[in-house]
Amino acid sequence: MINFRWLVGTGLLACLLYCRPSAIAGVTAVSPSSTPRSQVTLSNAIGGQGYVGFYMHIPRTLRDGAGAVKLNQLLVRFSGLADCRLTCGPESVNLIFEWGRRKYNRGYLVNLTRLPGPETYFLQFTWDDHIGRCDGYLNGTPLALPKTRYPAWHIRSRARAVVIGGGPVRVSDVVAKSGYVPAAQIIHLVPRALRGKNKALLGYFSPPAAMRYRRRLGKLLYNKPFASRRDVNSWVMEGPGKLDFSHGSMRMQTRRPGTFNGPGHFVFWCRKTFPNRFVAKWQFEPVSATGLAIIFFAAHATDGESIFSPDLPPRNGIFSQYTRGAIDSYHLSYFADLPLFQTGRPSSNLRKNNHFYLAAVGPVAVPPGAHGFQKLCLIKDGRHIQLLVNGLVRLNWMDNNPRRFGPAYQSGKIGFRQMAGTVGRYKNFKVWALHRK
Repeated sequence: MINFRWLVGTGLLACLLYCRPSAIAGVTAVSPSSTPRSQVTLSNAIGGQGYVGFYMHIPRTLRDGAGAVKLNQLLVRFSGLADCRLTCGPESVNLIFEWGRRKYNRGYLVNLTRLPGPETYFLQFTWDDHIGRCDGYLNGTPLALPKTRYPAWHIRSRARAVVIGGGPVRVSDVVAKSGYVPAAQIIHLVPRALRGKNKALLGYFSPPAAMRYRRRLGKLLYNKPFASRRDVNSWVMEGPGKLDFSHGSMRMQTRRPGTFNGPGHFVFWCRKTFPNRFVAKWQFEPVSATGLAIIFFAAHATDGESIFSPDLPPRNGIFSQYTRGAIDSYHLSYFADLPLFQTGRPSSNLRKNNHFYLAAVGPVAVPPGAHGFQKLCLIKDGRHIQLLVNGLVRLNWMDNNPRRFGPAYQSGKIGFRQMAGTVGRYKNFKVWALHRK
């Protein structure tokens, strides 16, 4: 007779209930639920190709912002090979999968505004170093855009044990096996009750286009086609940005190409101060296959003065000077495909500086491989912020929680930022005042 109490205690019952018999072929580790850290020896070592799936039980909601609970907990470790961690702090909640000592390399750094709890999630990671795949899933929803690939690499070490982390977040039913699991099979390993649940947390959600009230455009405040250098003579470049003009557009790239972690980043500021309510439109075309393009807005010195005040510390494109320095602002990353550690990021992220709070996420605005100019529209109606791309709403957020994110920002400067390695074209930058109707 089957001892069901024993099956429940080991977590094997959950696998039998939720997985097809063929789905667990080749399983080398099945762990019980764990609060203290524990270790399971693998019957077959895992190396360059593998899979791990497990439940993550969140006892309470984790969120970012002021007063956020600080957490840095190991979830699962393949000894000598890879770690999966969950961290939480004021800046964001992060799911991390990293290989050895190479921080985030060819793995995942997934930024979230929150993880609701108490709640159970199902995490999966699978990889094949020879074909450059490392895929992650939360409740069956991909942690990166489909078909995301990394450069092939060679994993020489092999894990002979799985460490299950202990802490307030409980991990259970860890299943590990050798061999890469393709996307078509992944969903069959996810418990039916969890499939697709909480996918909006990752940005897989298009906010409705309906406005809270009708709006109308007011006075045209700024209009530059970005067709020649004369259009940006008054703009301020911070960092090694390089401009070229051809075919009626402005091409921006760094003068110091190199790695994305190098010193080649830059910000290009418009000198005009824009009001609390505006609509900004521009067209953007990614020329490089990968990169990061951001718009800063409502930027002002923390004392309310201009960001160009001579009393402020100098800036040269280093990100922390804008996110944790002497400037308050919002910034929105609408093109983000960062080699090795955020390749195929599925979301557009809105952050609130000067604390670098991740305020909101939405579907990716300009996906990798997008061809031609994309039409972007940023609406700031006081506390209400929206981003539209080609007429589709990609982000919709109301800055109405001062206890979590501080007071809403009002008027300020607009600037475009690119990380080193990014090449982009811009044209037809226009800004209108916005009035309620």
